[in-house]
Amino acid sequence: MAEEVLFTLEHLSKSFQVEGGELKAVDDVSFQIKKGETFGLVGESGCGKSTLGRLLVRLYTPSDGDILYKGASIQHLSRREAKDYTHQVQMIFQESYASLNPRMTIGDSIKEGMKIHHIGTAKEMDERMYELLDMVGLNREHAQRLPYEFSGGQRQRTGIARALAVNPEFLVCDEPISALDVSIQAQIINLLKKLQAELGLTYLFIAHDLAAVRYISNRVGVMYLGSLVEVADAEELYLHPMHPYTQALISAIPKPDPDVENQRKRIILEGGVPSPVNPPQGCKFAGRCKYATEACRREAPALKMAGYGHQVACFWSERYYTSELGASL
Repeated sequence: MAEEVLFTLEHLSKSFQVEGGELKAVDDVSFQIKKGETFGLVGESGCGKSTLGRLLVRLYTPSDGDILYKGASIQHLSRREAKDYTHQVQMIFQESYASLNPRMTIGDSIKEGMKIHHIGTAKEMDERMYELLDMVGLNREHAQRLPYEFSGGQRQRTGIARALAVNPEFLVCDEPISALDVSIQAQIINLLKKLQAELGLTYLFIAHDLAAVRYISNRVGVMYLGSLVEVADAEELYLHPMHPYTQALISAIPKPDPDVENQRKRIILEGGVPSPVNPPQGCKFAGRCKYATEACRREAPALKMAGYGHQVACFWSERYYTSELGASL
């Protein structure tokens, strides 16, 4: 039986007018998210990961391309259809404190979505709110507290409970662990995995912590300067990265064994990230890539199927792995 596709992104782009020109935060991105999976999205800060997540929850409107939810475009929804869509698609924000109303108790924050969508009576909302607090590892008495009385981890648990309050099927997790201590990060990731198994949720998990993305994700997409450069199953991508940028990212993941850590070789990228306002012609990574040729500087490679179940946007990878595969046959 074929896996159900929940989201299809078709040549999605988002630009912003800034001083000096047009900044293309998301540039011609296409991929699918399957029901029940966690799709991890990684890349350097400023590569467009969070912008893409905000496009999915309709906080931003695409400049070009389309987003299909269960095969239907979300571009021109009526007021009622938009409300139904937000019932199913919610977001967990990176800044847990900034995303909560400082004058609203935790309990009221969790119930706010239920009130907007008219889910249950006042008593049923209270019961659901207490159920959610327990589900995310908080206590009933926490409902009467304000956000400033909580730790970062407790506030992020509140953000998860608030997102779940309207019974969504899809969550955009926008760097939900980046501002937390390492031990708390592990707790939040395990909580998300537990909730996914119990509730049948689908995630877009955005992060620049590559080890965390590997642990939680089924498939991973790598973004560079607004473009998707590689997509593959998580384990396959980490074991056999094809794009030179992905290889550099994975080489930077620290190893827990100090002997291995001291002996391994990191890939150091030379040069800086090009300006997103005036990106170079051709491949945006060419200026930092040791394999770049004149063809790379002249033409941008498309995201294509490659060996080992990958999609990769790289002329060098296409040539190298095709010849390697041919030699092994």
